[in-house]
Amino acid sequence: MKRWSGTGLVTRFAVTSLIAFVAVGGLLAVLVSQQVRARQEEAAKFHAEFVVASILQHALRADDVRAPMDVKSDRYRKLLEIVSDRILQHPVVRVKIWRRDGTIVFSDEPRLVGTKFDEEDTLRVVLAGTTVNEVSDLKADENEFESNQYPKLFATYVPLYLGSNTQKPAAVAEIYEDYAGIQAQVSSLFRTLIFTLLIGLGALYLLLVPIARRVSRTVGGQNVALARQTKKLEAALGSERATVTQLREANKVKDQFVAVASHELRTPLTSIIGYAKTLRRPAFADDPIAREEFLEAIERQGDRLFRLVSNLLAASNLEHEHSRVSVSSFSFAELAKEVVAGLGPRAERTQLELDPDPRLILSDRQRIELVLSNLMDNALKFSRNGQACALGSRRESESFTFWVKDHGIGIAPESCERIFERFYQVDSSTTRQYGGVGLGLNLVKEVVDSLGGKIQVDSEVGNGSTFTVTLPLFRGGAFSDDNRGQELEPLEVVQV
Repeated sequence: MKRWSGTGLVTRFAVTSLIAFVAVGGLLAVLVSQQVRARQEEAAKFHAEFVVASILQHALRADDVRAPMDVKSDRYRKLLEIVSDRILQHPVVRVKIWRRDGTIVFSDEPRLVGTKFDEEDTLRVVLAGTTVNEVSDLKADENEFESNQYPKLFATYVPLYLGSNTQKPAAVAEIYEDYAGIQAQVSSLFRTLIFTLLIGLGALYLLLVPIARRVSRTVGGQNVALARQTKKLEAALGSERATVTQLREANKVKDQFVAVASHELRTPLTSIIGYAKTLRRPAFADDPIAREEFLEAIERQGDRLFRLVSNLLAASNLEHEHSRVSVSSFSFAELAKEVVAGLGPRAERTQLELDPDPRLILSDRQRIELVLSNLMDNALKFSRNGQACALGSRRESESFTFWVKDHGIGIAPESCERIFERFYQVDSSTTRQYGGVGLGLNLVKEVVDSLGGKIQVDSEVGNGSTFTVTLPLFRGGAFSDDNRGQELEPLEVVQV
């Protein structure tokens, strides 16, 4: 074996580890900054779509986009006042309404009204129903009035639907937002991340160099000892690699959950805040119809947010109180009706097929209610075109079975085994059609397991799914207040 001098070994280690630390830190900072930039741009796009849908769509008429407005007319001044008071608030700095042929028919900058620019490709895509966003080219002719005021702008082209025609956009609304806010957040995060990484990696580097120096002192002339040490290090390295692999998988799941959860939490919060701010406007003070619609939207988004947070809290509590089953006697039929009533307007889509046996069951009422709520919410969410879902039950000698059946999109066979995994979703993209963070079915499985039960799913793609839960009944004789809340011995589960 070739012998290295102690000084040479330490030098090699110091140089290579320093290069590796700097490269890893720089790459990580760049990747995180790119993710933050993408999320901020997505938030800007969502804000533009909300402005168009909640303000411009109601303020404009079909006649307004057929020809360029007269900037001296009362109609233009009225629209300009609405735009200035309700839209032109930081970070929004400019509003343009485009006709199909590339002519600006309205803008808060009157010098742009009536001007035609070469934007046919972008307008064609947006008029097909797709929102387009980009960092605006300030050298373009249409941006001559913004080029001297802002270093960079973020433009979002949104389809504008007017009147009763909601199938085909009547025009295109372009919302300009100052990119400085997005850039400032990215730059601030980048600087903070770089500073933190430098401190952390620097401290790690300073700790590792003395270790390498001490190891190097034992290298020269100790080939046998070095061979043994090498074997130990290889074993440790193998274990470390396995640990790193596990951590990467955990980190991947965490990143997916953070991305989906932030999207799912931000969507109802943004809607609630947007509608609440709009209701504060004087223009809606005497409009009871609009106020009622906005309040219904706020309540709907609030219920969505409440269900999401409730599932997160339930999952957390279940981890800490997995074995604490509080048993009581109750009527499953009454519980099922309470859960259905809590669905609000969606309760009309639920068919009850409950066992007429009037006897009470002995189990954990709160946990069964959680299972029912999640299964019903899941079934109604994935049932298309308002189709009905069925909730049924039957009682046998030593077990109790209930099921939830829908006529939704169904589940592919390869996904049936994974749908009960935490945070797993068949479609995990942030643009998926159905919301959620992939926690409901995992929570159902954990609760059913804690009660000693079983859950199975029968599904066919395109023909819906049936989730069947089989729970054991509990021993303990007559139930009374003396044994309420105690952990009772479960009977063996009878599969159905």
